[in-house]
Amino acid sequence: MLRACAQGETAREYYCAGPALRHFRRGSARFKDPAPPAEIPGEMVVAPPVERPLWLTVPGASAAVLLAWVVWLVLAALAPALLAASLGPAGAMLAVVTLGWWLARRAPEPGEALRRYHLDEAEVIAMGPGTAVRRLPWPEVVTLTETRHALVLEGRGTRLRLPLAAAVRSALLDRVAAGLAAELWALLDEGETVRLGPATDPLPRALAWWVYVPVLAAGLAGAGTAGLAVAVVVVLVERAVAGFRRRASSVTLDRGGVRVGRVVVPWSDAEVRQAEGGLQVEARGGACVLVPTRIANFWAAVPVIETKAQLGPYSATVRFRVRRGDRGLALVGEVEPTA
Repeated sequence: MLRACAQGETAREYYCAGPALRHFRRGSARFKDPAPPAEIPGEMVVAPPVERPLWLTVPGASAAVLLAWVVWLVLAALAPALLAASLGPAGAMLAVVTLGWWLARRAPEPGEALRRYHLDEAEVIAMGPGTAVRRLPWPEVVTLTETRHALVLEGRGTRLRLPLAAAVRSALLDRVAAGLAAELWALLDEGETVRLGPATDPLPRALAWWVYVPVLAAGLAGAGTAGLAVAVVVVLVERAVAGFRRRASSVTLDRGGVRVGRVVVPWSDAEVRQAEGGLQVEARGGACVLVPTRIANFWAAVPVIETKAQLGPYSATVRFRVRRGDRGLALVGEVEPTA
C-alpha cells in the first residue's frame, strides 16, 4: 500500500490510499440524495466478460516531433543573422524565446520519440533512449497527472510520460486511478487534508527542449551578451508566473468540503457537474469552484468528489470501480451496503 509522499505543518499532501472505515446503509437519513449510483440502463450481464491480459507497447512520440525540433534548432541558430538587422540581437532572442515557449505548450517533448513504453498486468516499462530501461510497478504509482501531451506517472523516484493514447488511458484508469481514488477517500475519511496541485505549464523538460537549447544555440551563433540577458530575464519571469498560476489552481480537499484559493464549497451543499477544463463544484445558490483537469490525480479525485457531494458530511464504505457507459470507460464510486 502506498504511503504519503509529502506533508506540511498544517495539512498533508497525499497521493495514495487506504481502506474506508465506516459506512451507512444507502437510503438512510445520512444521505443527502437517497438515489443509488447511476446505472447503465438496458444492460443485462449474463456472464462476466472475459478480459484479455494487458500487453501493450506504444511509442513515446512520433518521429516527426524530433525532426521538427531539429528544424527549429537550426532556425533558432540562424535567427540572429536573419533578424538582427530588423529587431536587433535582443529582439531576435526574444523572438526565439517566445516561439519556443509556444512550441513547448503545443508539442510533445522531442526526446519521447526515442522511447517506447510497454504496459502489462504488473508494470509499465520505459525503453530508451538506446538501451536504457526503467520499470514502475502499478502498486508503486503515487501520482497520475494529465498534462497537455502526456500522462505523467510518478512513484519510487521515477517519472514516466506516457502518450495520450486511448488504450493507455484505459489501462491507467483501471490499474492506477481506482487505487488512488480508494486511498484519497480513506485519507478524507480519516480527517486528513489533501492538497492536489497541477504541474507547471509548460513543463520544465519541455522548455529545456524547445526554449533553453535553442536559446543557447542562438547565443553561440551571435546573439551576444545582450540577447542572452534578455532571454534569461524572460525565462525567469515566465517561471515565476507559471509558479503563481500553479499555486492559484491548487485544490484542497478535507472532511468539510473542497477549496480552491479562498473559495470553499462544503460537501453538505455541493453539486457537481462536468465543465470545460475540469469538474465544477458549486454550492446551491452560493460559491462555485473549478477543479482543473491538470491537477495531480484528477482522475482519482473526480469520483471521490462526486461521491462526497452525494453523501454530504457523512462517511461510508465506498468501492471505486471502472464501468463502461455510453461515453466509454468511467471510474465511479459505489457505496457498499451494510450487513
